[in-house]
Amino acid sequence: MDFFLRHLRANRSGIPIMLAVQFGLFLFGIILVMIINRFINEELDFATVGSMMALMGSVFGGLLRGSGGTVRYRMAVCMGRTRRSYILADPVITALNCLVGIGFSWVLSKVELALYTALYPGWVCSMDLSVIFQWKFVLVIVAGVCFLDFCLGALQLRFGAKGFAAVWLPLCFFPMIFGQAARAVEAGSNSLLGRLSRVVLFVAGLLPPPVWIAVGVLLGLALLAASVQCYRRIEVRM
Repeated sequence: MDFFLRHLRANRSGIPIMLAVQFGLFLFGIILVMIINRFINEELDFATVGSMMALMGSVFGGLLRGSGGTVRYRMAVCMGRTRRSYILADPVITALNCLVGIGFSWVLSKVELALYTALYPGWVCSMDLSVIFQWKFVLVIVAGVCFLDFCLGALQLRFGAKGFAAVWLPLCFFPMIFGQAARAVEAGSNSLLGRLSRVVLFVAGLLPPPVWIAVGVLLGLALLAASVQCYRRIEVRM
């Protein structure tokens, strides 16, 4: 408990910075929606882009903690803290950061919805984020962020910044690539992306979804065990 409190105090600046970034993204999203509705949108609807961007800021803020995991880990060990205490405490702090960020995003979503309701009476909300703030989805998001942050930190300890970037950059661009791949398959495109997507869909259809879920869980557990061993055995240098 003593180490957890010390570790929490050492990382106390992370939450204010994350909240400030979230609020900046929120304001940018609102300005973007107002510009689109004024000059481009011909339908009587709006989207809560500001709160969506704030939520994304919370998720990516949690993942970015992995980029500083090397510094946090080395400082903790060099200051006499055990590796086991770090392994137990740091994911909890990541979870707290993520929960605070998601809670702040929920508040901002209410503010944004009230703002658009006042600005555009009678218009329909075309993107409702309320479903994402259900507790079951919040738990999945927090667990996913903690898992990736923990493993990315171990990856950087083992392979350095280049190894971290080799995984982090694909994670950033995956949603965009996935969307383009889905559109390519729907359009029957014969492009390289379309062909690769059809191969992936074929492989995915070879086994039922429960089996793929079990495979994913086993791979995740193996990656988690490897990350724990990395934290426990890696040589610490300042």
